[in-house]
Amino acid sequence: MTRAKRITGLPTIWRIGSALPNGPHVASVPGALAPLLPLDLPEKLRGAARERVAERQLVEQLSMPPGGFEMRPFLPKGAKLWTKVLVVDAGLAGAWRKGLRPGCLALGPDFLLLPTAPGLWTIEVQGETVIARLGPEDGFAAEPDLALALLGQASPPKGVLRMGGAQADLDALLAGLSVPVLTDPAALKKAGFTPMRWTDALGGLDLKDPPSALYDRLRTKVKRWRVAVICAVLALSIWAGTLALEMQKSKAGATQDSEIMLALVRDHFVPNGPVLDVRAQVNAALQAAAVPDAPEVKALPPITQFQIAAPVLSDDSLRLLTAAYRADTGLVISVEAVDFAALDQVTEDLRAAGFVVDQLDSRAQQSGGVVARLRLELAQ
Repeated sequence: MTRAKRITGLPTIWRIGSALPNGPHVASVPGALAPLLPLDLPEKLRGAARERVAERQLVEQLSMPPGGFEMRPFLPKGAKLWTKVLVVDAGLAGAWRKGLRPGCLALGPDFLLLPTAPGLWTIEVQGETVIARLGPEDGFAAEPDLALALLGQASPPKGVLRMGGAQADLDALLAGLSVPVLTDPAALKKAGFTPMRWTDALGGLDLKDPPSALYDRLRTKVKRWRVAVICAVLALSIWAGTLALEMQKSKAGATQDSEIMLALVRDHFVPNGPVLDVRAQVNAALQAAAVPDAPEVKALPPITQFQIAAPVLSDDSLRLLTAAYRADTGLVISVEAVDFAALDQVTEDLRAAGFVVDQLDSRAQQSGGVVARLRLELAQ
């Protein structure tokens, strides 16, 4: 039975060194040469700092220089932090990558390519090697004696998927677990197990690319973006310079326009005094200019005005006492009337003749009659 038939939805699994595959495939390498090792890492460490601490721990445990091995963090689906790493000799990993063929989708250890589900052990015997997947979080490939020791230390599963050749001691251990032992992957769902997709089962591991591939891709992206950023900065600088120049020109033009406008206001609207509010002062000047100037009328001589008033002043009920003209008071006459009614009638007659009459004072005489002083001004 081939691995492609046993794992539903998984591309052909090709063990490096065997016959060349056809079409898309996943390359498999011996898990004994790529063990999954646990590490004691602080929970607060994240990212590159966590990888550096893990690398230092491996250097101490393996007594190898940092460049002598490749370390790949293993993060099971649903986990927030990785606590295990896949360790491979650097030279061996490079040789595996050189042996890959076109169509290779991924490269991983054989135990991580076994079907897996929570609570399920998947055990396969290939020759003198036991390949075990102890649920989504763990797995190994080892000789039968070591495999039995490792399985004896693991937490018991809810079920076992047993594949490959027979192995008496191993089968006896599995039978003693008192859990269902299945031999057909197709029966997993019926037994209550949902196999994970092979991409999730790998836990983010893929030996197909060297560890530096991610940084190389980032470096390439940075270089590609660097050119774009430099061009953008240059374009922004040119635009900012052009904008500053245009603003200077606009400011200079605004200053020149302001000076021209102020000169026009001085010449035509506000010749004297400060220009505080151009709009208001110009509007006031325009409104003043819109009112037509009254024609200048030359006043008649005082003697002429007196001659015009004479017919009114010659009434029988009135006697003219004095008539005088001064520049500050104008034409002032003193008259004597029979009574106040006659004085009022004379005033009305003068006004009817076109005079503006201002009665300065008036009084009654003991001997009878009324005396008044009137200021006369011929209306223009």
